Amino acid sequence: MSNQLILDICTNMQALPLISIITTYYNSVQLGDFVKSSMNCLLNQTYSNIEFICVNDGSTDSTLDDLEYFAKQDPRIKIYTKENQRYAQYSKAYGQDMATGEFIFLFDHDDLIDFDTIEKCYQTFLAHPELDIVSPIVITKFTDGKVKNTHNIYQSDLKTFEFKKFTGFQIMKDTVGRYDNHIRGLYRKNVFKSHSYRFTEPLLNGDEIAERLILEEAKFVGSCDAVYTHYIHSDSSSKLISPKKIDFARTDYLLRKLFKEKGVYEDRRSIFEFTAYKNLVNAIKIFHHFSKNMNSEEQLLQKKRLQESYSDLDKKNVTSQFQGFAKVYNTLLLSDYLLLFTFYKYKK
Repeated sequence: MSNQLILDICTNMQALPLISIITTYYNSVQLGDFVKSSMNCLLNQTYSNIEFICVNDGSTDSTLDDLEYFAKQDPRIKIYTKENQRYAQYSKAYGQDMATGEFIFLFDHDDLIDFDTIEKCYQTFLAHPELDIVSPIVITKFTDGKVKNTHNIYQSDLKTFEFKKFTGFQIMKDTVGRYDNHIRGLYRKNVFKSHSYRFTEPLLNGDEIAERLILEEAKFVGSCDAVYTHYIHSDSSSKLISPKKIDFARTDYLLRKLFKEKGVYEDRRSIFEFTAYKNLVNAIKIFHHFSKNMNSEEQLLQKKRLQESYSDLDKKNVTSQFQGFAKVYNTLLLSDYLLLFTFYKYKK
């Protein structure tokens, strides 16, 4: 980066509020050369007053070397290396602690944003100062470029963009059982830091609990026509079978309690319980697949969690959503935990 460009950036920075972009990296070079691709879209943002919080989550490849290379080119990059704790919620929490900007944006290392995404989000804040979160259009793509879906706060047809805003409580409510909205937003600092990502027990998708609590803190969430592109990678950890996916049933167990406490469970009880049932069945299958590799303590813990998830499941609600033979079949399975647990030991 030339001295003149650095001077221009510094001059622009003085007139704009600081925005923090948090990105966590774990073996990002090995997984797909994601340091370079992420830096290309981040460092070329048209909004200049940004601090790039790069959390190296104990990478064992050349991820740190690549980050240090880019940090030498751009003084806005701040690298933090921490020990890998096996769960993404801890690296997100670390970045959450380090971010100092008035606004904060969470960015996945294998995704992309348009060069003007941060600027458009910020301009939406200026036009609508009552907002606490601004969410761009989220386009979900496969790595071959095929679009899976497009979302922008209760709007999937984006040929004609229309600004919309809703309370954070409403947005949170519409994540019960499934995400009716996909928020990849720019947050006001006080809202983003209102709940730590590390507050819950270690879980593969424990960040989903913190996200709900953070959404609830927002007075209003608004849309903008900026673009965030989320990529689905066939070899990503979220797609591969893993013993950590047993956690999905545990997360549902904790979310059920949270949603009941917040008063948002009843209206979407059926959606939530049907999803929780599917996650429980999948968790039982995964347990049986990996149990031989677990020590006795881990086996006991997972069995206890699975039984708790079964006990809290609204079995009557679940079976009411089936008809005919499927209703009889699932009613029988859900009548006894040991039956359900044993059945899926052998059923593939």
